[in-house]
Amino acid sequence: MTLKIKVCGSCGEFVQGFFNGAPILITCPIEKFSTVEISEEFSGIEGLGEKSLLMLQKTLELFEIKNFDCGIKLTSELPRGKGMASSSADLAAVAKAVALFFGKNISAEEIAKLATSIEPTDGIFFSGVVAMNPVTGELLKKISLPEKFIVAIFDYGGEVDTLKFNKRSNFQIAALVNTLNFELVEKSALANQEILYKKNLREIMTFAKSLGAVTVNVAHSGTVTGIFFHNDDKNIDTKILEIARRFDFIKFLTKTKLIDGGIYEKI
Repeated sequence: MTLKIKVCGSCGEFVQGFFNGAPILITCPIEKFSTVEISEEFSGIEGLGEKSLLMLQKTLELFEIKNFDCGIKLTSELPRGKGMASSSADLAAVAKAVALFFGKNISAEEIAKLATSIEPTDGIFFSGVVAMNPVTGELLKKISLPEKFIVAIFDYGGEVDTLKFNKRSNFQIAALVNTLNFELVEKSALANQEILYKKNLREIMTFAKSLGAVTVNVAHSGTVTGIFFHNDDKNIDTKILEIARRFDFIKFLTKTKLIDGGIYEKI
C-alpha cells in the first residue's frame, strides 16, 4: 500500500494581529504543496526535518502505534524561511498521512493541536480560508472570498526563522467579517512594518493597485509579499514585469492561485 497526502502552503497571511486580546491570523492558502508519501514498498525516512520528525512521533503516540516499519518521504514546493507556511504544511501532511495509513481518523482541529504543541502554526490545513489562533490552534471562523485570485509572489530576499521570530504588531481586529476585507489586509500589512520592515511596501501597494491589482499582503514573519489579481485579468504577466522593473530590489518568485485550504489525499 502507498498513500500520498498533500497540504498547501501560503502566501504569508491575509491578516495577523490580535482579536479579543488573543493572537489571530487569517490564512492565505495557495496552489503550492508539501507532500508526504508513506509506503510498504520502500523503507526509511526521507526529507523530514526536526519538526516533522517530532510530528511523526507525536502522531504515532496519539494513536498508540508501536511499530512503524514502512517508509516515509516528504517533499515540498515551498521554500523555507519565506513565510509560506512550509513547516505548517509539512506537519499537517505528516500527521494526516500517518493517521490514514494506519486507518485512523484525525481532524484538522486535532492536527492544529499537535502542530501548535511544536510551534506557532498557520491553519492552511483547515478547509477554505479561516481565522485561527496560531498559538493554540483554535479555529475562530471560516471566511468567504469574493473569488479565487491569481497571486504574484515577490520576495525581499533572505530567510526568517519563524520559530524564533514569533512577534506580532499590536494590530487589533475589531470584528471578524464573513467575507475577506481587502482594506483590513492592507492595514495589517502596513501595521507589521514596525515588526518586520519591507522596503517601499506602501508604494508597491499603490503602484500594483494602479495596474488593477485587488490587494497586496505580506508574510508577517517572512520575506514575501503577494499581489492579487482577478482571474480574468489577461495582462497579469505584463503587470508582473512592470512591478519587477519598478521595484528592482524585490524578486519575482512565482505566480500561483489562491485556493481552498485543506488536505488533499491520494491512495
